[in-house]
Amino acid sequence: MATAAAAVVAKARRNVISHFMSANAVSPDSAVAFSSGRRIERQTFDRFVAAKVLLPTPDGRYYLDVPAWDAYSKSRRRRAGMLIGALAVAAGAAVALLG
Repeated sequence: MATAAAAVVAKARRNVISHFMSANAVSPDSAVAFSSGRRIERQTFDRFVAAKVLLPTPDGRYYLDVPAWDAYSKSRRRRAGMLIGALAVAAGAAVALLG
């Protein structure tokens, strides 16, 4: 179940970013509107706006800040790696103590 949920979130993340990348909306001049009927994509969009990965223009359109997206992605990968490392250490400690 958790794997399916993670896949849905990852797909929403790809869809939102793809919307802006496919329109080449990477500057205020090329900003585009965003709307989605899928709740998870709207939530993902809101998360990206809060993280300043997607930036608004005065007329209500948005564009992708590519350096911010790169930093956001790198940070997510780093946190995931640290979590996996911590789980591996905990599993090793459990095996050492119990086995």
